[in-house]
Amino acid sequence: MKVVVGVDTHMESHAVVVLDSVGAVLHSISVKASPEGYALAIAAVAPYEDVAWGIEGSGSYGRGLVDALLRAGSIVYEVPGALTKRHRKNASRRGKSDAQDARAIAEAVLRDRERLPRCLEMDEQQALRLLYDRRDRLVRARTEAINRLRGAALRLDLRNLPTKLTSRTALQTVLRTSTSFRGTSYTADALVDDIEDAAADIERFGQRIAAIEKQLGPFVERIAPSLLGLRGVSSVVAAGLIGHAGLLENCRNAAAFAMRAGAAPVACSSGRNQSVRVNTGGDRQLNRCLHTIAITQVRARSHAGRVYYDRKRAEGKTHRQALRALKRQLATIVFYRLVSTLQGRPDERRAA
Repeated sequence: MKVVVGVDTHMESHAVVVLDSVGAVLHSISVKASPEGYALAIAAVAPYEDVAWGIEGSGSYGRGLVDALLRAGSIVYEVPGALTKRHRKNASRRGKSDAQDARAIAEAVLRDRERLPRCLEMDEQQALRLLYDRRDRLVRARTEAINRLRGAALRLDLRNLPTKLTSRTALQTVLRTSTSFRGTSYTADALVDDIEDAAADIERFGQRIAAIEKQLGPFVERIAPSLLGLRGVSSVVAAGLIGHAGLLENCRNAAAFAMRAGAAPVACSSGRNQSVRVNTGGDRQLNRCLHTIAITQVRARSHAGRVYYDRKRAEGKTHRQALRALKRQLATIVFYRLVSTLQGRPDERRAA
């Protein structure tokens, strides 16, 4: 029998509801969020054939269950909370409970399976995403420390600070200058201490960022060297593209990938008014990587990206509109380069 299973995940327990092909409830249980509970949930659907699972929160509380299901060879879909809410709102029974949420998740898989992303990723792809995201957090933390140092230096009336405060030489220059203020007042002493702490944080974050970037280089060259051949794609940008691309089998074509990256315009038409609006959705890290590539190509006068940008400006588009058009074209190029590399590595694919 063809069935679908909906799972509403929580920290300590998961609600599991099994529906048949017409949406009738066949089974409903609650299991602990533990290996024993996962085994119990899998055993509950063992009598059925052609089972598809839908899980809300597959990247957080449901991660353990997803791993167990993928190891068992099950088909698993990630169901967004917004879709669950829509199906629960249209249910005949009002109210909200874990079992009702699990049923709404199962109904989402039953009705909208073609639109849902599969939970299956390459181990290397997931590792690159984690490294890229960790580097991004470190860069933001370093920027915060730099702003803290500049704020303290401003209160000490330190002038002519180095433009770039990420090198050891620049930090030592600031530290030597700020030390001369020590002992002039209690406030000055506190500000000098703050500058020294911020400088130590900046140097520490910089070392960790450099270590991650050193790790990313050979990683990307081995997985997707074709991406590095695209102007504007460094090892960091390539890591962001690979890590945040997700499972490309979930994208029907390049247009679907562009929509995932938030680079495709959204239709906004009514009657005679035919127009589009800016896409503010999608994976913003993917969009950020495409933006970096576009900015780099526009700066190169003879590059094909700059030629395309100039043509759009000549058509009357603003700088931002022309840049968005270029990003849409870059999304297509990146998609096919990713497909040619990532989908050609089936031996290394596993549950992540």
